Amino acid sequence: MFLKSEDFNYNGKCAVLYELSALQRIEYLEFLAAEEKTLDTGGKDVSDQEMSARLIGSNIRSGARVIALSLWHNDPDGPDENALYQQVLKGWPPEAIGKAEMQVKLLSGMLVPVSSDNEDDAETTADAESAGPVTAEKPSPAS
Repeated sequence: MFLKSEDFNYNGKCAVLYELSALQRIEYLEFLAAEEKTLDTGGKDVSDQEMSARLIGSNIRSGARVIALSLWHNDPDGPDENALYQQVLKGWPPEAIGKAEMQVKLLSGMLVPVSSDNEDDAETTADAESAGPVTAEKPSPAS
């Protein structure tokens, strides 16, 4: 198997999460497109509170879908992705869904890792300072 995997620990429990395969990424993008359509009000006036509830629900559902796609790799002959999706929605708290979603997206290269090292910031700053001033003008040709 070519997919990367990592343990996900939450509240004393552990699950193995895998990066998404190419086909799963396509399926996830299709899921997101369908979710976006459900948010469309069709020109109806929707209160801010109702729209917030819809957005939060959509966020949780999309996170659960990513996790279900990832968990499927633990047992391809077991429950399908839709059954895993329902299990995640019914059995996982929103905080765990959010954290696991981020981990799967990082494994899958769908998010850029955030560096917490100050050394990287210092190197970037030093490189930027040594590059010279940035202006909107084109450099004049050397004479």
